[in-house]
Parts: sequence; C-alpha cells; structure tokens
Amino acid sequence: MKSCYWLTLSLILHLPTLSFADSERIRSAESAGPASISKNATIKDWNMEVLREGKNGWTCLPNNPKTSGNDPWCMNDPWLNFLDAITNKRNPSYNQTGIAYMLKGDTPVSNTDPYATEPKPGDDWVEGLQAHIMILFPDRAQLKMFPTHSKAGGPWVMWPETPYAHLMVPIDSYPPEK
Repeated sequence: MKSCYWLTLSLILHLPTLSFADSERIRSAESAGPASISKNATIKDWNMEVLREGKNGWTCLPNNPKTSGNDPWCMNDPWLNFLDAITNKRNPSYNQTGIAYMLKGDTPVSNTDPYATEPKPGDDWVEGLQAHIMILFPDRAQLKMFPTHSKAGGPWVMWPETPYAHLMVPIDSYPPEK
C-alpha cells in the first residue's frame, strides 16, 4: 500500500501542469477572438511556444508584454506567415486570405511605417483602436478600393506602401467617439 502511495505521489508531482502564468496567457489569448474559434484554437506565447494544442486550424496569442496596449490575437495560417515575415523583416508568402481577430484592441501603431515606435510629424498614428478584424488578401490589388488613412471612418488599409499591407476593419467606432 505504501508503494502505491509513493507511485501516485510521484506521478502527480511529475505530470506536466499549467502554471498560473500559462493559464493567464491562455485566457488572454482566448479573449482575442470569438469563443467559437478561440476555445479550440492552438494557443502560443509570443516566443511561439505552444501552451495548448488546438484542433481547428486557428492560433491565438496572448497580450504581448512588450507592448503598451492590450493586444491578444487570434489568426489563421496566412496571418502566422505574415507575423513571422514582419518580425523577421521579410516579405510574407501567404497565398490564401488571412483573417485575424483583435477583439481586445491594439497597441498604438503607425499606419504608414510598420517599424515606427512613436508618432512622427505628419504620420497617421493609430491610437485608441478597440475591437477589430484584419484581413490579408493574396492579391493586394483588392486593397485599392479602400482608403489608406485610418481616420476615414470604416475599414482602411494599414501599411499600404509596404509588403505588409492589410485591411483593418474596426468593430468599434474608430476614431473613437469623444
């Protein structure tokens, strides 16, 4: 009986468990998209470590601790390709439409320079953006019908003159109502 106790205790102590920090990151990541997507999505941290395997082809990331906003993401594979490309300053190579949800908002960002860290004179700085969806089009010519300025009211093209151009679709009013 004593050996059974030690075996059970040993198994409990050595089974992989989620830390409190992991469960918080998972909760944050799940908040980025609709529950119908995020509850079955793969959850990764920003270093791309898998916190939870998914089964629906979507990936969610928690709020990025290196940014000033609350910015968790839920995205499909083209957006993972995009995120890898922009992080590594390469051209993205997706060939399908990409969808990403950021239902908690975003961190302040330039609408013209993907690598800007603060506003510059004349820059179209996006600040106070709440819930939104982002769409990648393999044929970027499809973006031509949309405005390129974030304050136009409604969807707009972010980073239009770069390989990272994509459609921003605010769900909440943007610019924010005063």
